Amino acid sequence: MRRPGRWPLAAQLAVAFALVTVLALGGSGTLLLYQSSARLLAERSESVLAWGQAAAGLAAEYWSDPGESLTLALYRFHQQSGIRPVVVDREGRVLADITTATPLLGEQLTHPEVRAALAGRATTGTRRLPTGEWVMYGGVPVTLDGEQVGAVLVAADMGAVRDARRDLLRQLVWVAGGMAAVAVLLGVLLARYLARPLVRLRAAVTQLARGRLDARVVPGGSSELWDLGLGFNRMAEELGRLDQQRRAFVADASHELRTPVAAIRALAEPLLTDRPLDVAIYKEHLHDIVQECDRAGRLVDSLLELARLDMRAEARRQAGEDAEPVDLRVVVAEVVHALEPLAAERGVRLELLPGEPVTVRADAHLVQTVVGNLVENGVKYTPSGGLVQVAVGTGGTGLAWIRVKDTGIGIPPEHLPHIFERFYRVDKARSRATGGAGLGLAIAAEAAARLGGRVEVESEVGKGSAFTFTLPV
Repeated sequence: MRRPGRWPLAAQLAVAFALVTVLALGGSGTLLLYQSSARLLAERSESVLAWGQAAAGLAAEYWSDPGESLTLALYRFHQQSGIRPVVVDREGRVLADITTATPLLGEQLTHPEVRAALAGRATTGTRRLPTGEWVMYGGVPVTLDGEQVGAVLVAADMGAVRDARRDLLRQLVWVAGGMAAVAVLLGVLLARYLARPLVRLRAAVTQLARGRLDARVVPGGSSELWDLGLGFNRMAEELGRLDQQRRAFVADASHELRTPVAAIRALAEPLLTDRPLDVAIYKEHLHDIVQECDRAGRLVDSLLELARLDMRAEARRQAGEDAEPVDLRVVVAEVVHALEPLAAERGVRLELLPGEPVTVRADAHLVQTVVGNLVENGVKYTPSGGLVQVAVGTGGTGLAWIRVKDTGIGIPPEHLPHIFERFYRVDKARSRATGGAGLGLAIAAEAAARLGGRVEVESEVGKGSAFTFTLPV
């Protein structure tokens, strides 16, 4: 037998619905039976008291002759009403019954109804006889000329009330049973309807776990389940996109690494021949080999930097590390100072525009990563004699910004939406000449996203580009 927690959701919903329905019907039926029984008893009590009043009037009429005349009158009363009356005096002793041969004559009755009637109160009470039958007793005072002279005790069989209760109970059982069966059937159908979207979602999750990233679910059911289905589809689409990106990244990284390796092999093979070569050729080949090694090293460094960004973000989430106050002008000044030799080597003027200190709470290493890649990108793609300017400031919306503007070759408009993609290069030949692998801007954008900011670009071909890095203050 399955544990409740391992039952299908449809079965759990059906059982819960059936239990609630049965409990509701059972409670309603019990209340209805109780109220109906109370009403039947109240009606029977009123009837017994009415017959008791009639018997008391009859006893008062024959009170002066409590012998055979009263006995005969009581017998006729019993024959007409089916209720047995007994007349008692002020002390509760029996004066008359429906027959003169009754053993009760002269006996003192102690029934609560008799005591209440002798006290002037008409009342009824129900008791079970030793034979198992239920009887309702009624005690009514007997008055003569305004003075109470005794009481009448009447007894009525409760068989009619018992039969009425049994009929009502039988009807309730049939009606409640039929309604419960219908409710259970509707509960099963409703449970299947409610569980169907979850069953589809479970199947889709199973396919996704097995590597089927194209698994999708048809949204349905309640608004919450509909949103859950849409959320799953969005998650699956994002996983598929990330998987495609991962595959493309691996393919591009393999291709980029293969290029310098192939070049090194091509340059080294002539050096291994037995044919004597000029020393200048040796030096030229070795120089090219060193350049290709540098290119491969820069590519590996960029790949490691991307991996560090992911690892650093995960480590910060796990450790709960808080950002530290950072003066952006100090960080930018350090980056500019570190890249001045590269700018001087390429004949590019690199300067940091003056401004006020700007303090934010951020990771200084990530800020350096963003600014370093943007400035290095500007220097590499600015011709000799050009200018790269870096400025730092704050906006009026709680944002700080760092702008890197160059007078370089610019970027065609059709390439602007893709320049932050990994391994994307506007001009592959020119990028290889500058030693780029198409990862600098991707690293900058990734690091900016880790800081809660973003990088935007404005560019015009032949006039230069302006990259703006914004992050929350």
